[in-house]
Amino acid sequence: MNRYEENLTKLTEFYSQRAKKHWATKGDRNTSYFHNAVIKRRRKNQIVSITDTNNVTHFNPEKIAHVFVDYFKQNFQTNNADHGRPYLRTQPDAHQQDPTTSIPDKQEIWQILNEMRRNASPGPDGLNVAFYIAAWEWIGDDVTDLVRKFYITGIMPSHINNTNIVLIPKKIVCKTPADFRPISLCNVIYKMIAKTLANRLKPHLPDYIHPSQQAFIQGRRISNNIIIAQEITHSFTLRSWNSPAFMLKIDLAKAFDCLHWSFIFSALTRKGLHDHFINLIHACISTPMFSVIINGQSYARFRSSRGIRQGCPLSPYLFVLAINELSISMQEAMMSKQLTGISLGPKCPSIHSLMFADDLLVCGQATIQEATTMNQIIQSFCTQSGQTPNWSKSAILFSKGVDINTQNAIKNIFHVPTIDQKSIHLGHPLILPAKDRASAYNFVIDKFKANFLATKNKLSHAGRLTLINSVFASIPVYYMSNILFPKKFLSKLNAIIRNFWWTGIKEETSAKSLCLRA
Repeated sequence: MNRYEENLTKLTEFYSQRAKKHWATKGDRNTSYFHNAVIKRRRKNQIVSITDTNNVTHFNPEKIAHVFVDYFKQNFQTNNADHGRPYLRTQPDAHQQDPTTSIPDKQEIWQILNEMRRNASPGPDGLNVAFYIAAWEWIGDDVTDLVRKFYITGIMPSHINNTNIVLIPKKIVCKTPADFRPISLCNVIYKMIAKTLANRLKPHLPDYIHPSQQAFIQGRRISNNIIIAQEITHSFTLRSWNSPAFMLKIDLAKAFDCLHWSFIFSALTRKGLHDHFINLIHACISTPMFSVIINGQSYARFRSSRGIRQGCPLSPYLFVLAINELSISMQEAMMSKQLTGISLGPKCPSIHSLMFADDLLVCGQATIQEATTMNQIIQSFCTQSGQTPNWSKSAILFSKGVDINTQNAIKNIFHVPTIDQKSIHLGHPLILPAKDRASAYNFVIDKFKANFLATKNKLSHAGRLTLINSVFASIPVYYMSNILFPKKFLSKLNAIIRNFWWTGIKEETSAKSLCLRA
């Protein structure tokens, strides 16, 4: 019986890892649930065809791989010179801060390891976090020596920074490589090194980053940007609004992939960081060897000359430091009276931008001069940093009182359409109806229903309860942190949960078995 229990536990853990499902408790070891989830996930992620830049569709696995490899090679390569330093107009402080004075010890590395998700997908070496934790007694000293040696020498062993690129579909039907989001699977040993650097950089970010940026900064919240953005769109419709203005929503194409390294290092230098610390970051982001995983197979090996990886612990902090240069440029333009921005009240500060990582909203007075200046600042930033605005996915909103000719002229400057009434920003609708604000969140109900329909596997009531507590009940929390849903709206959500609890496939347990167990 003990042997059976042990095998069942191992089988459950194996399929739960393959299914990529987060199970809140161990109350339901339904292997068939995980097994079916693995099958559905494999079918969903299977790439059977791809269309290249010449509009030719390929079905052969080797040709499909060739299209993807060429696409990522092009994304990660640049011939641009170092544009960063001329762009940074101010000089760092005379006294340089040195976050590298404290070399990580074994206890710090062990703590970082325990904070990682144990069953997350491993890197090219195939070793996940659970392995390192289980074997720490034997390998802990060697891992610590490797990390400490990197901090002293600044040399990254080549095999440690090998990276697999996995493809996450952005759409239900993906036709081109651009329809997939590349996620980098780094080796755990590299992630430990990168995390130690990130932990040394993170405490300084509140001092480095402009208040308009809310992402990855301790003490700042995503809800700040959401509420302010909705307040701007609401204020634009009020009779009391007497200043013609615009709000531009900018979509950055391949924001992480196209970021110039020289721009990152110049931004770090601008903040007065020590040269050795910058060299350590350079070793992390400039030495990876990439392979692309397609339908479970690894293809090609190539290096990059730009971009940061989605999956590297350093990337979020480096990105906000780089994108912060746009905020600084706008702030400097406001101080020199080139930009005015907008103000939501007599005693409110002027707003020129709202940023959450690469989700950008910029605001200004609805004049040709201000729009032209704003466009020049954005284009200059993009030229220096390697970013490219996707104007076809961007949009603009005008306040009450802007005449149609001015609207058309400003839209022509940015080459963008007007914001749609159903436009979403950070998961929330930008424009809310005046009377029934909750109706703009009906998509939350649709998301609830979609999760219910997707969970067709047979689950015991213990499993259903776990799924309700860990998945269904958490979906509305993000939205409810910014808006108070009416009771009628919440009743609809509760009805969907009750339906999932009471309906579904009945457990195949006879009354006789229940009596025997009792």
